Amino acid sequence: MKRTLLKGFTALILAFLPFAKVNAQAFSESFNDITLLAGNGWVMTNASSPVGSINWFQGNPVGAGGPFDAFNGATNAYIAANFNNTGSTGTISNWLMTPNRTFKNGDVLTFYTRKPTPNPTDYPDRLEVRLSSNGASTNVGSGAAVGDFTSLLLSINPSLVVGGYPTTWTQYTITISGLSAPTSGRIAFRYFVTSAGSLGTNSDYIGIDQVDYTPYVCPSFTMTTGGALTGATAGSAYSNTLTQTGALGAPNFAITAGALPPGLSISSAGTISGTPTATGTFNFTATVSDASGCSGSQSYSITVVCPSNPITFTAAPSLCNNDGAYTLVEGSPAGGSYSGVGVTGGDFDPINGTQSITYDYTDTYGCNHTSNYSITVNTAPVVTLDPFAAICDNEGILALTGESPVGGSFSGTGVTGTDFDPSVGTQTVTYSYTDGNGCSNNAAQTITVNVAPVVSHDPISAICENAGVTAISGGLPIGGTYSGTGMTGSDFDPTVGDQTITYTYVDGNGCSESTTATITVIPSETATLSAIPATCDNTGDITLTQGLPVGGVYSGTGVTGDQFDPTVGAQTITYTIGGGTACESSATTLITVNTAPTVTFASSITDLCVYDSDLTLSGGLPSGGTYTGTATTGGVFSPATAGLGITTITYTYVDGNGCSNVATDDITVDACAGIIEGTSVEIEVAPNPSNGMFVISGVDVNAMTNISIVDLNGKQVASSIQYLNENAVSISIMDAVNGIYVLKGNYKDQIVQLRLMKQ
Repeated sequence: MKRTLLKGFTALILAFLPFAKVNAQAFSESFNDITLLAGNGWVMTNASSPVGSINWFQGNPVGAGGPFDAFNGATNAYIAANFNNTGSTGTISNWLMTPNRTFKNGDVLTFYTRKPTPNPTDYPDRLEVRLSSNGASTNVGSGAAVGDFTSLLLSINPSLVVGGYPTTWTQYTITISGLSAPTSGRIAFRYFVTSAGSLGTNSDYIGIDQVDYTPYVCPSFTMTTGGALTGATAGSAYSNTLTQTGALGAPNFAITAGALPPGLSISSAGTISGTPTATGTFNFTATVSDASGCSGSQSYSITVVCPSNPITFTAAPSLCNNDGAYTLVEGSPAGGSYSGVGVTGGDFDPINGTQSITYDYTDTYGCNHTSNYSITVNTAPVVTLDPFAAICDNEGILALTGESPVGGSFSGTGVTGTDFDPSVGTQTVTYSYTDGNGCSNNAAQTITVNVAPVVSHDPISAICENAGVTAISGGLPIGGTYSGTGMTGSDFDPTVGDQTITYTYVDGNGCSESTTATITVIPSETATLSAIPATCDNTGDITLTQGLPVGGVYSGTGVTGDQFDPTVGAQTITYTIGGGTACESSATTLITVNTAPTVTFASSITDLCVYDSDLTLSGGLPSGGTYTGTATTGGVFSPATAGLGITTITYTYVDGNGCSNVATDDITVDACAGIIEGTSVEIEVAPNPSNGMFVISGVDVNAMTNISIVDLNGKQVASSIQYLNENAVSISIMDAVNGIYVLKGNYKDQIVQLRLMKQ
């Protein structure tokens, strides 16, 4: 055994004075007799892994061969635990739970604890104090778990360091805090040590004595003096903060009787804020409570008065005596009523002069308000407009005139500014004028717009430039006149190109209209088509440019527009200009399309090790082509250059016609690690791959000689070799770069080679 602290001690149970409670909540425990603990609501649970031979036990005093005496009372009047709470090695999780209580913030727990003076070695101990908020639950989980005791109140020597636990009786005080409300639960002392036990590196012997629990007593609360608080105004922001003394932690205010003015609320910190929405005096009681459930109350009142007159007016417009009824909108807030001379409901009938308007408004709080403003009414101007003459609907824009006074504006169908765009029928044009007071008047006249004749012309067929003078017809209505390049009367003298002629007709109202027609005059030219070079059937579309003069049309099998698709083989190409007319001319030529060769490629070797020699590529048909791809030069593939993975090799072949095609195949490069070469010796390497540390094992590997480690180029690398036992050797190449290496050596006249991978 590593410890002799309890040598000869099996169990010591003495009779002690019974435990006396201060009140239903408070308790004081001196551990005079731990056999009485269960009857007083205490619980002991050993959840160690594994569970040892003993649980908590009566203190072992110096007189009985123990390490120390109790803090007070009889020498053995304390409770203890030690390394035997678990097996020879394991984790100690031994729990001592207090009686079930309702805990509040401010409750105080005190206790004494110590461990023996090191003699000579100190085995670190640790004690936790934890809280469960799950009523009378004794669920502590198992091993390192904590069950319902999730709140850590105190940890003595949490890191299990030597000298971290007191070796004299030391008092610890814990004040409960952080509870949202009084909470039913238990407090537990947890002897918690890892790497514990008689053969462990931690755990010795601890004692606990004189545990006292004192409940928090509610204080007297003093709040802001009661009575009337600062007055408020309806519709205006209000803020006032109540104060208190006596609360434990942050206070929590609430209204517990009566009510705040509508629109106001109280925060938990006691701030009354918001915007009142009703007037009057409002009485209420405010109660403040603290985190321990203690509280105090006070009565208050707040009087809310009417707001000041909110009425404002926007600027009133200057009205004119010829305006219609005007809807009054100047008063704000909306929802009030207007009155005054000329006012009916919310409308005002303009009467010359300055008129006074009254606005009455009742706000949302029932408060009445009134204000006045003025509206000025001016005399409207006299406006005239002269009559207009009839016009045609195709005459274009007409400038409008004849208005008085000048400086006004025109409006009506087709009117833009002072311009009139004719549309058939009788159109009304209105002239409006506004004087310096903003008063306006208007006058109107009509304009008769006659329909212009509808003129058309039949299409004219294309003619050749050498066709001579040609009579032109097809204009409607009959009786119009022709004009344009080459026209004399109704005769046309051809000139090469697209020629535009105009046909004009005038009706009985003097309205005229014109239309145009195009005559295409085709030049007398001869089409030519030069030879087109031979191509391959896999080259894609070819753009045809050999036809002259430009502007003609290509045709033939495989031809679309000026594109030729060679996949259709050799067929004839035709180039035509002036197609469909007497001036048409065509030329043809033959294009030869050769078949591209069929190419295949299957590499003779498709799987290599990264350390293999370079591979001369073969397998491409027809022979005579070229090989390309990653790590490939002159038809030779280097697996070391390519690296691990799959590399695609391309084989390209060009035939005698210059037509080419390609084929591909993949080569896989593997690390081939862990292969044993050149020996039948049963030797293992693990792990492989590794980070550079390998263990070689097998039959008497200590008999291996001339051990060395080289890279794939044969260069020896720095290594550390250590014989672990007669069947194992440790080899380290931690300082080498990642890659493939070879372990070499001799074993009983046999050569041993092992491939190692560092990654």
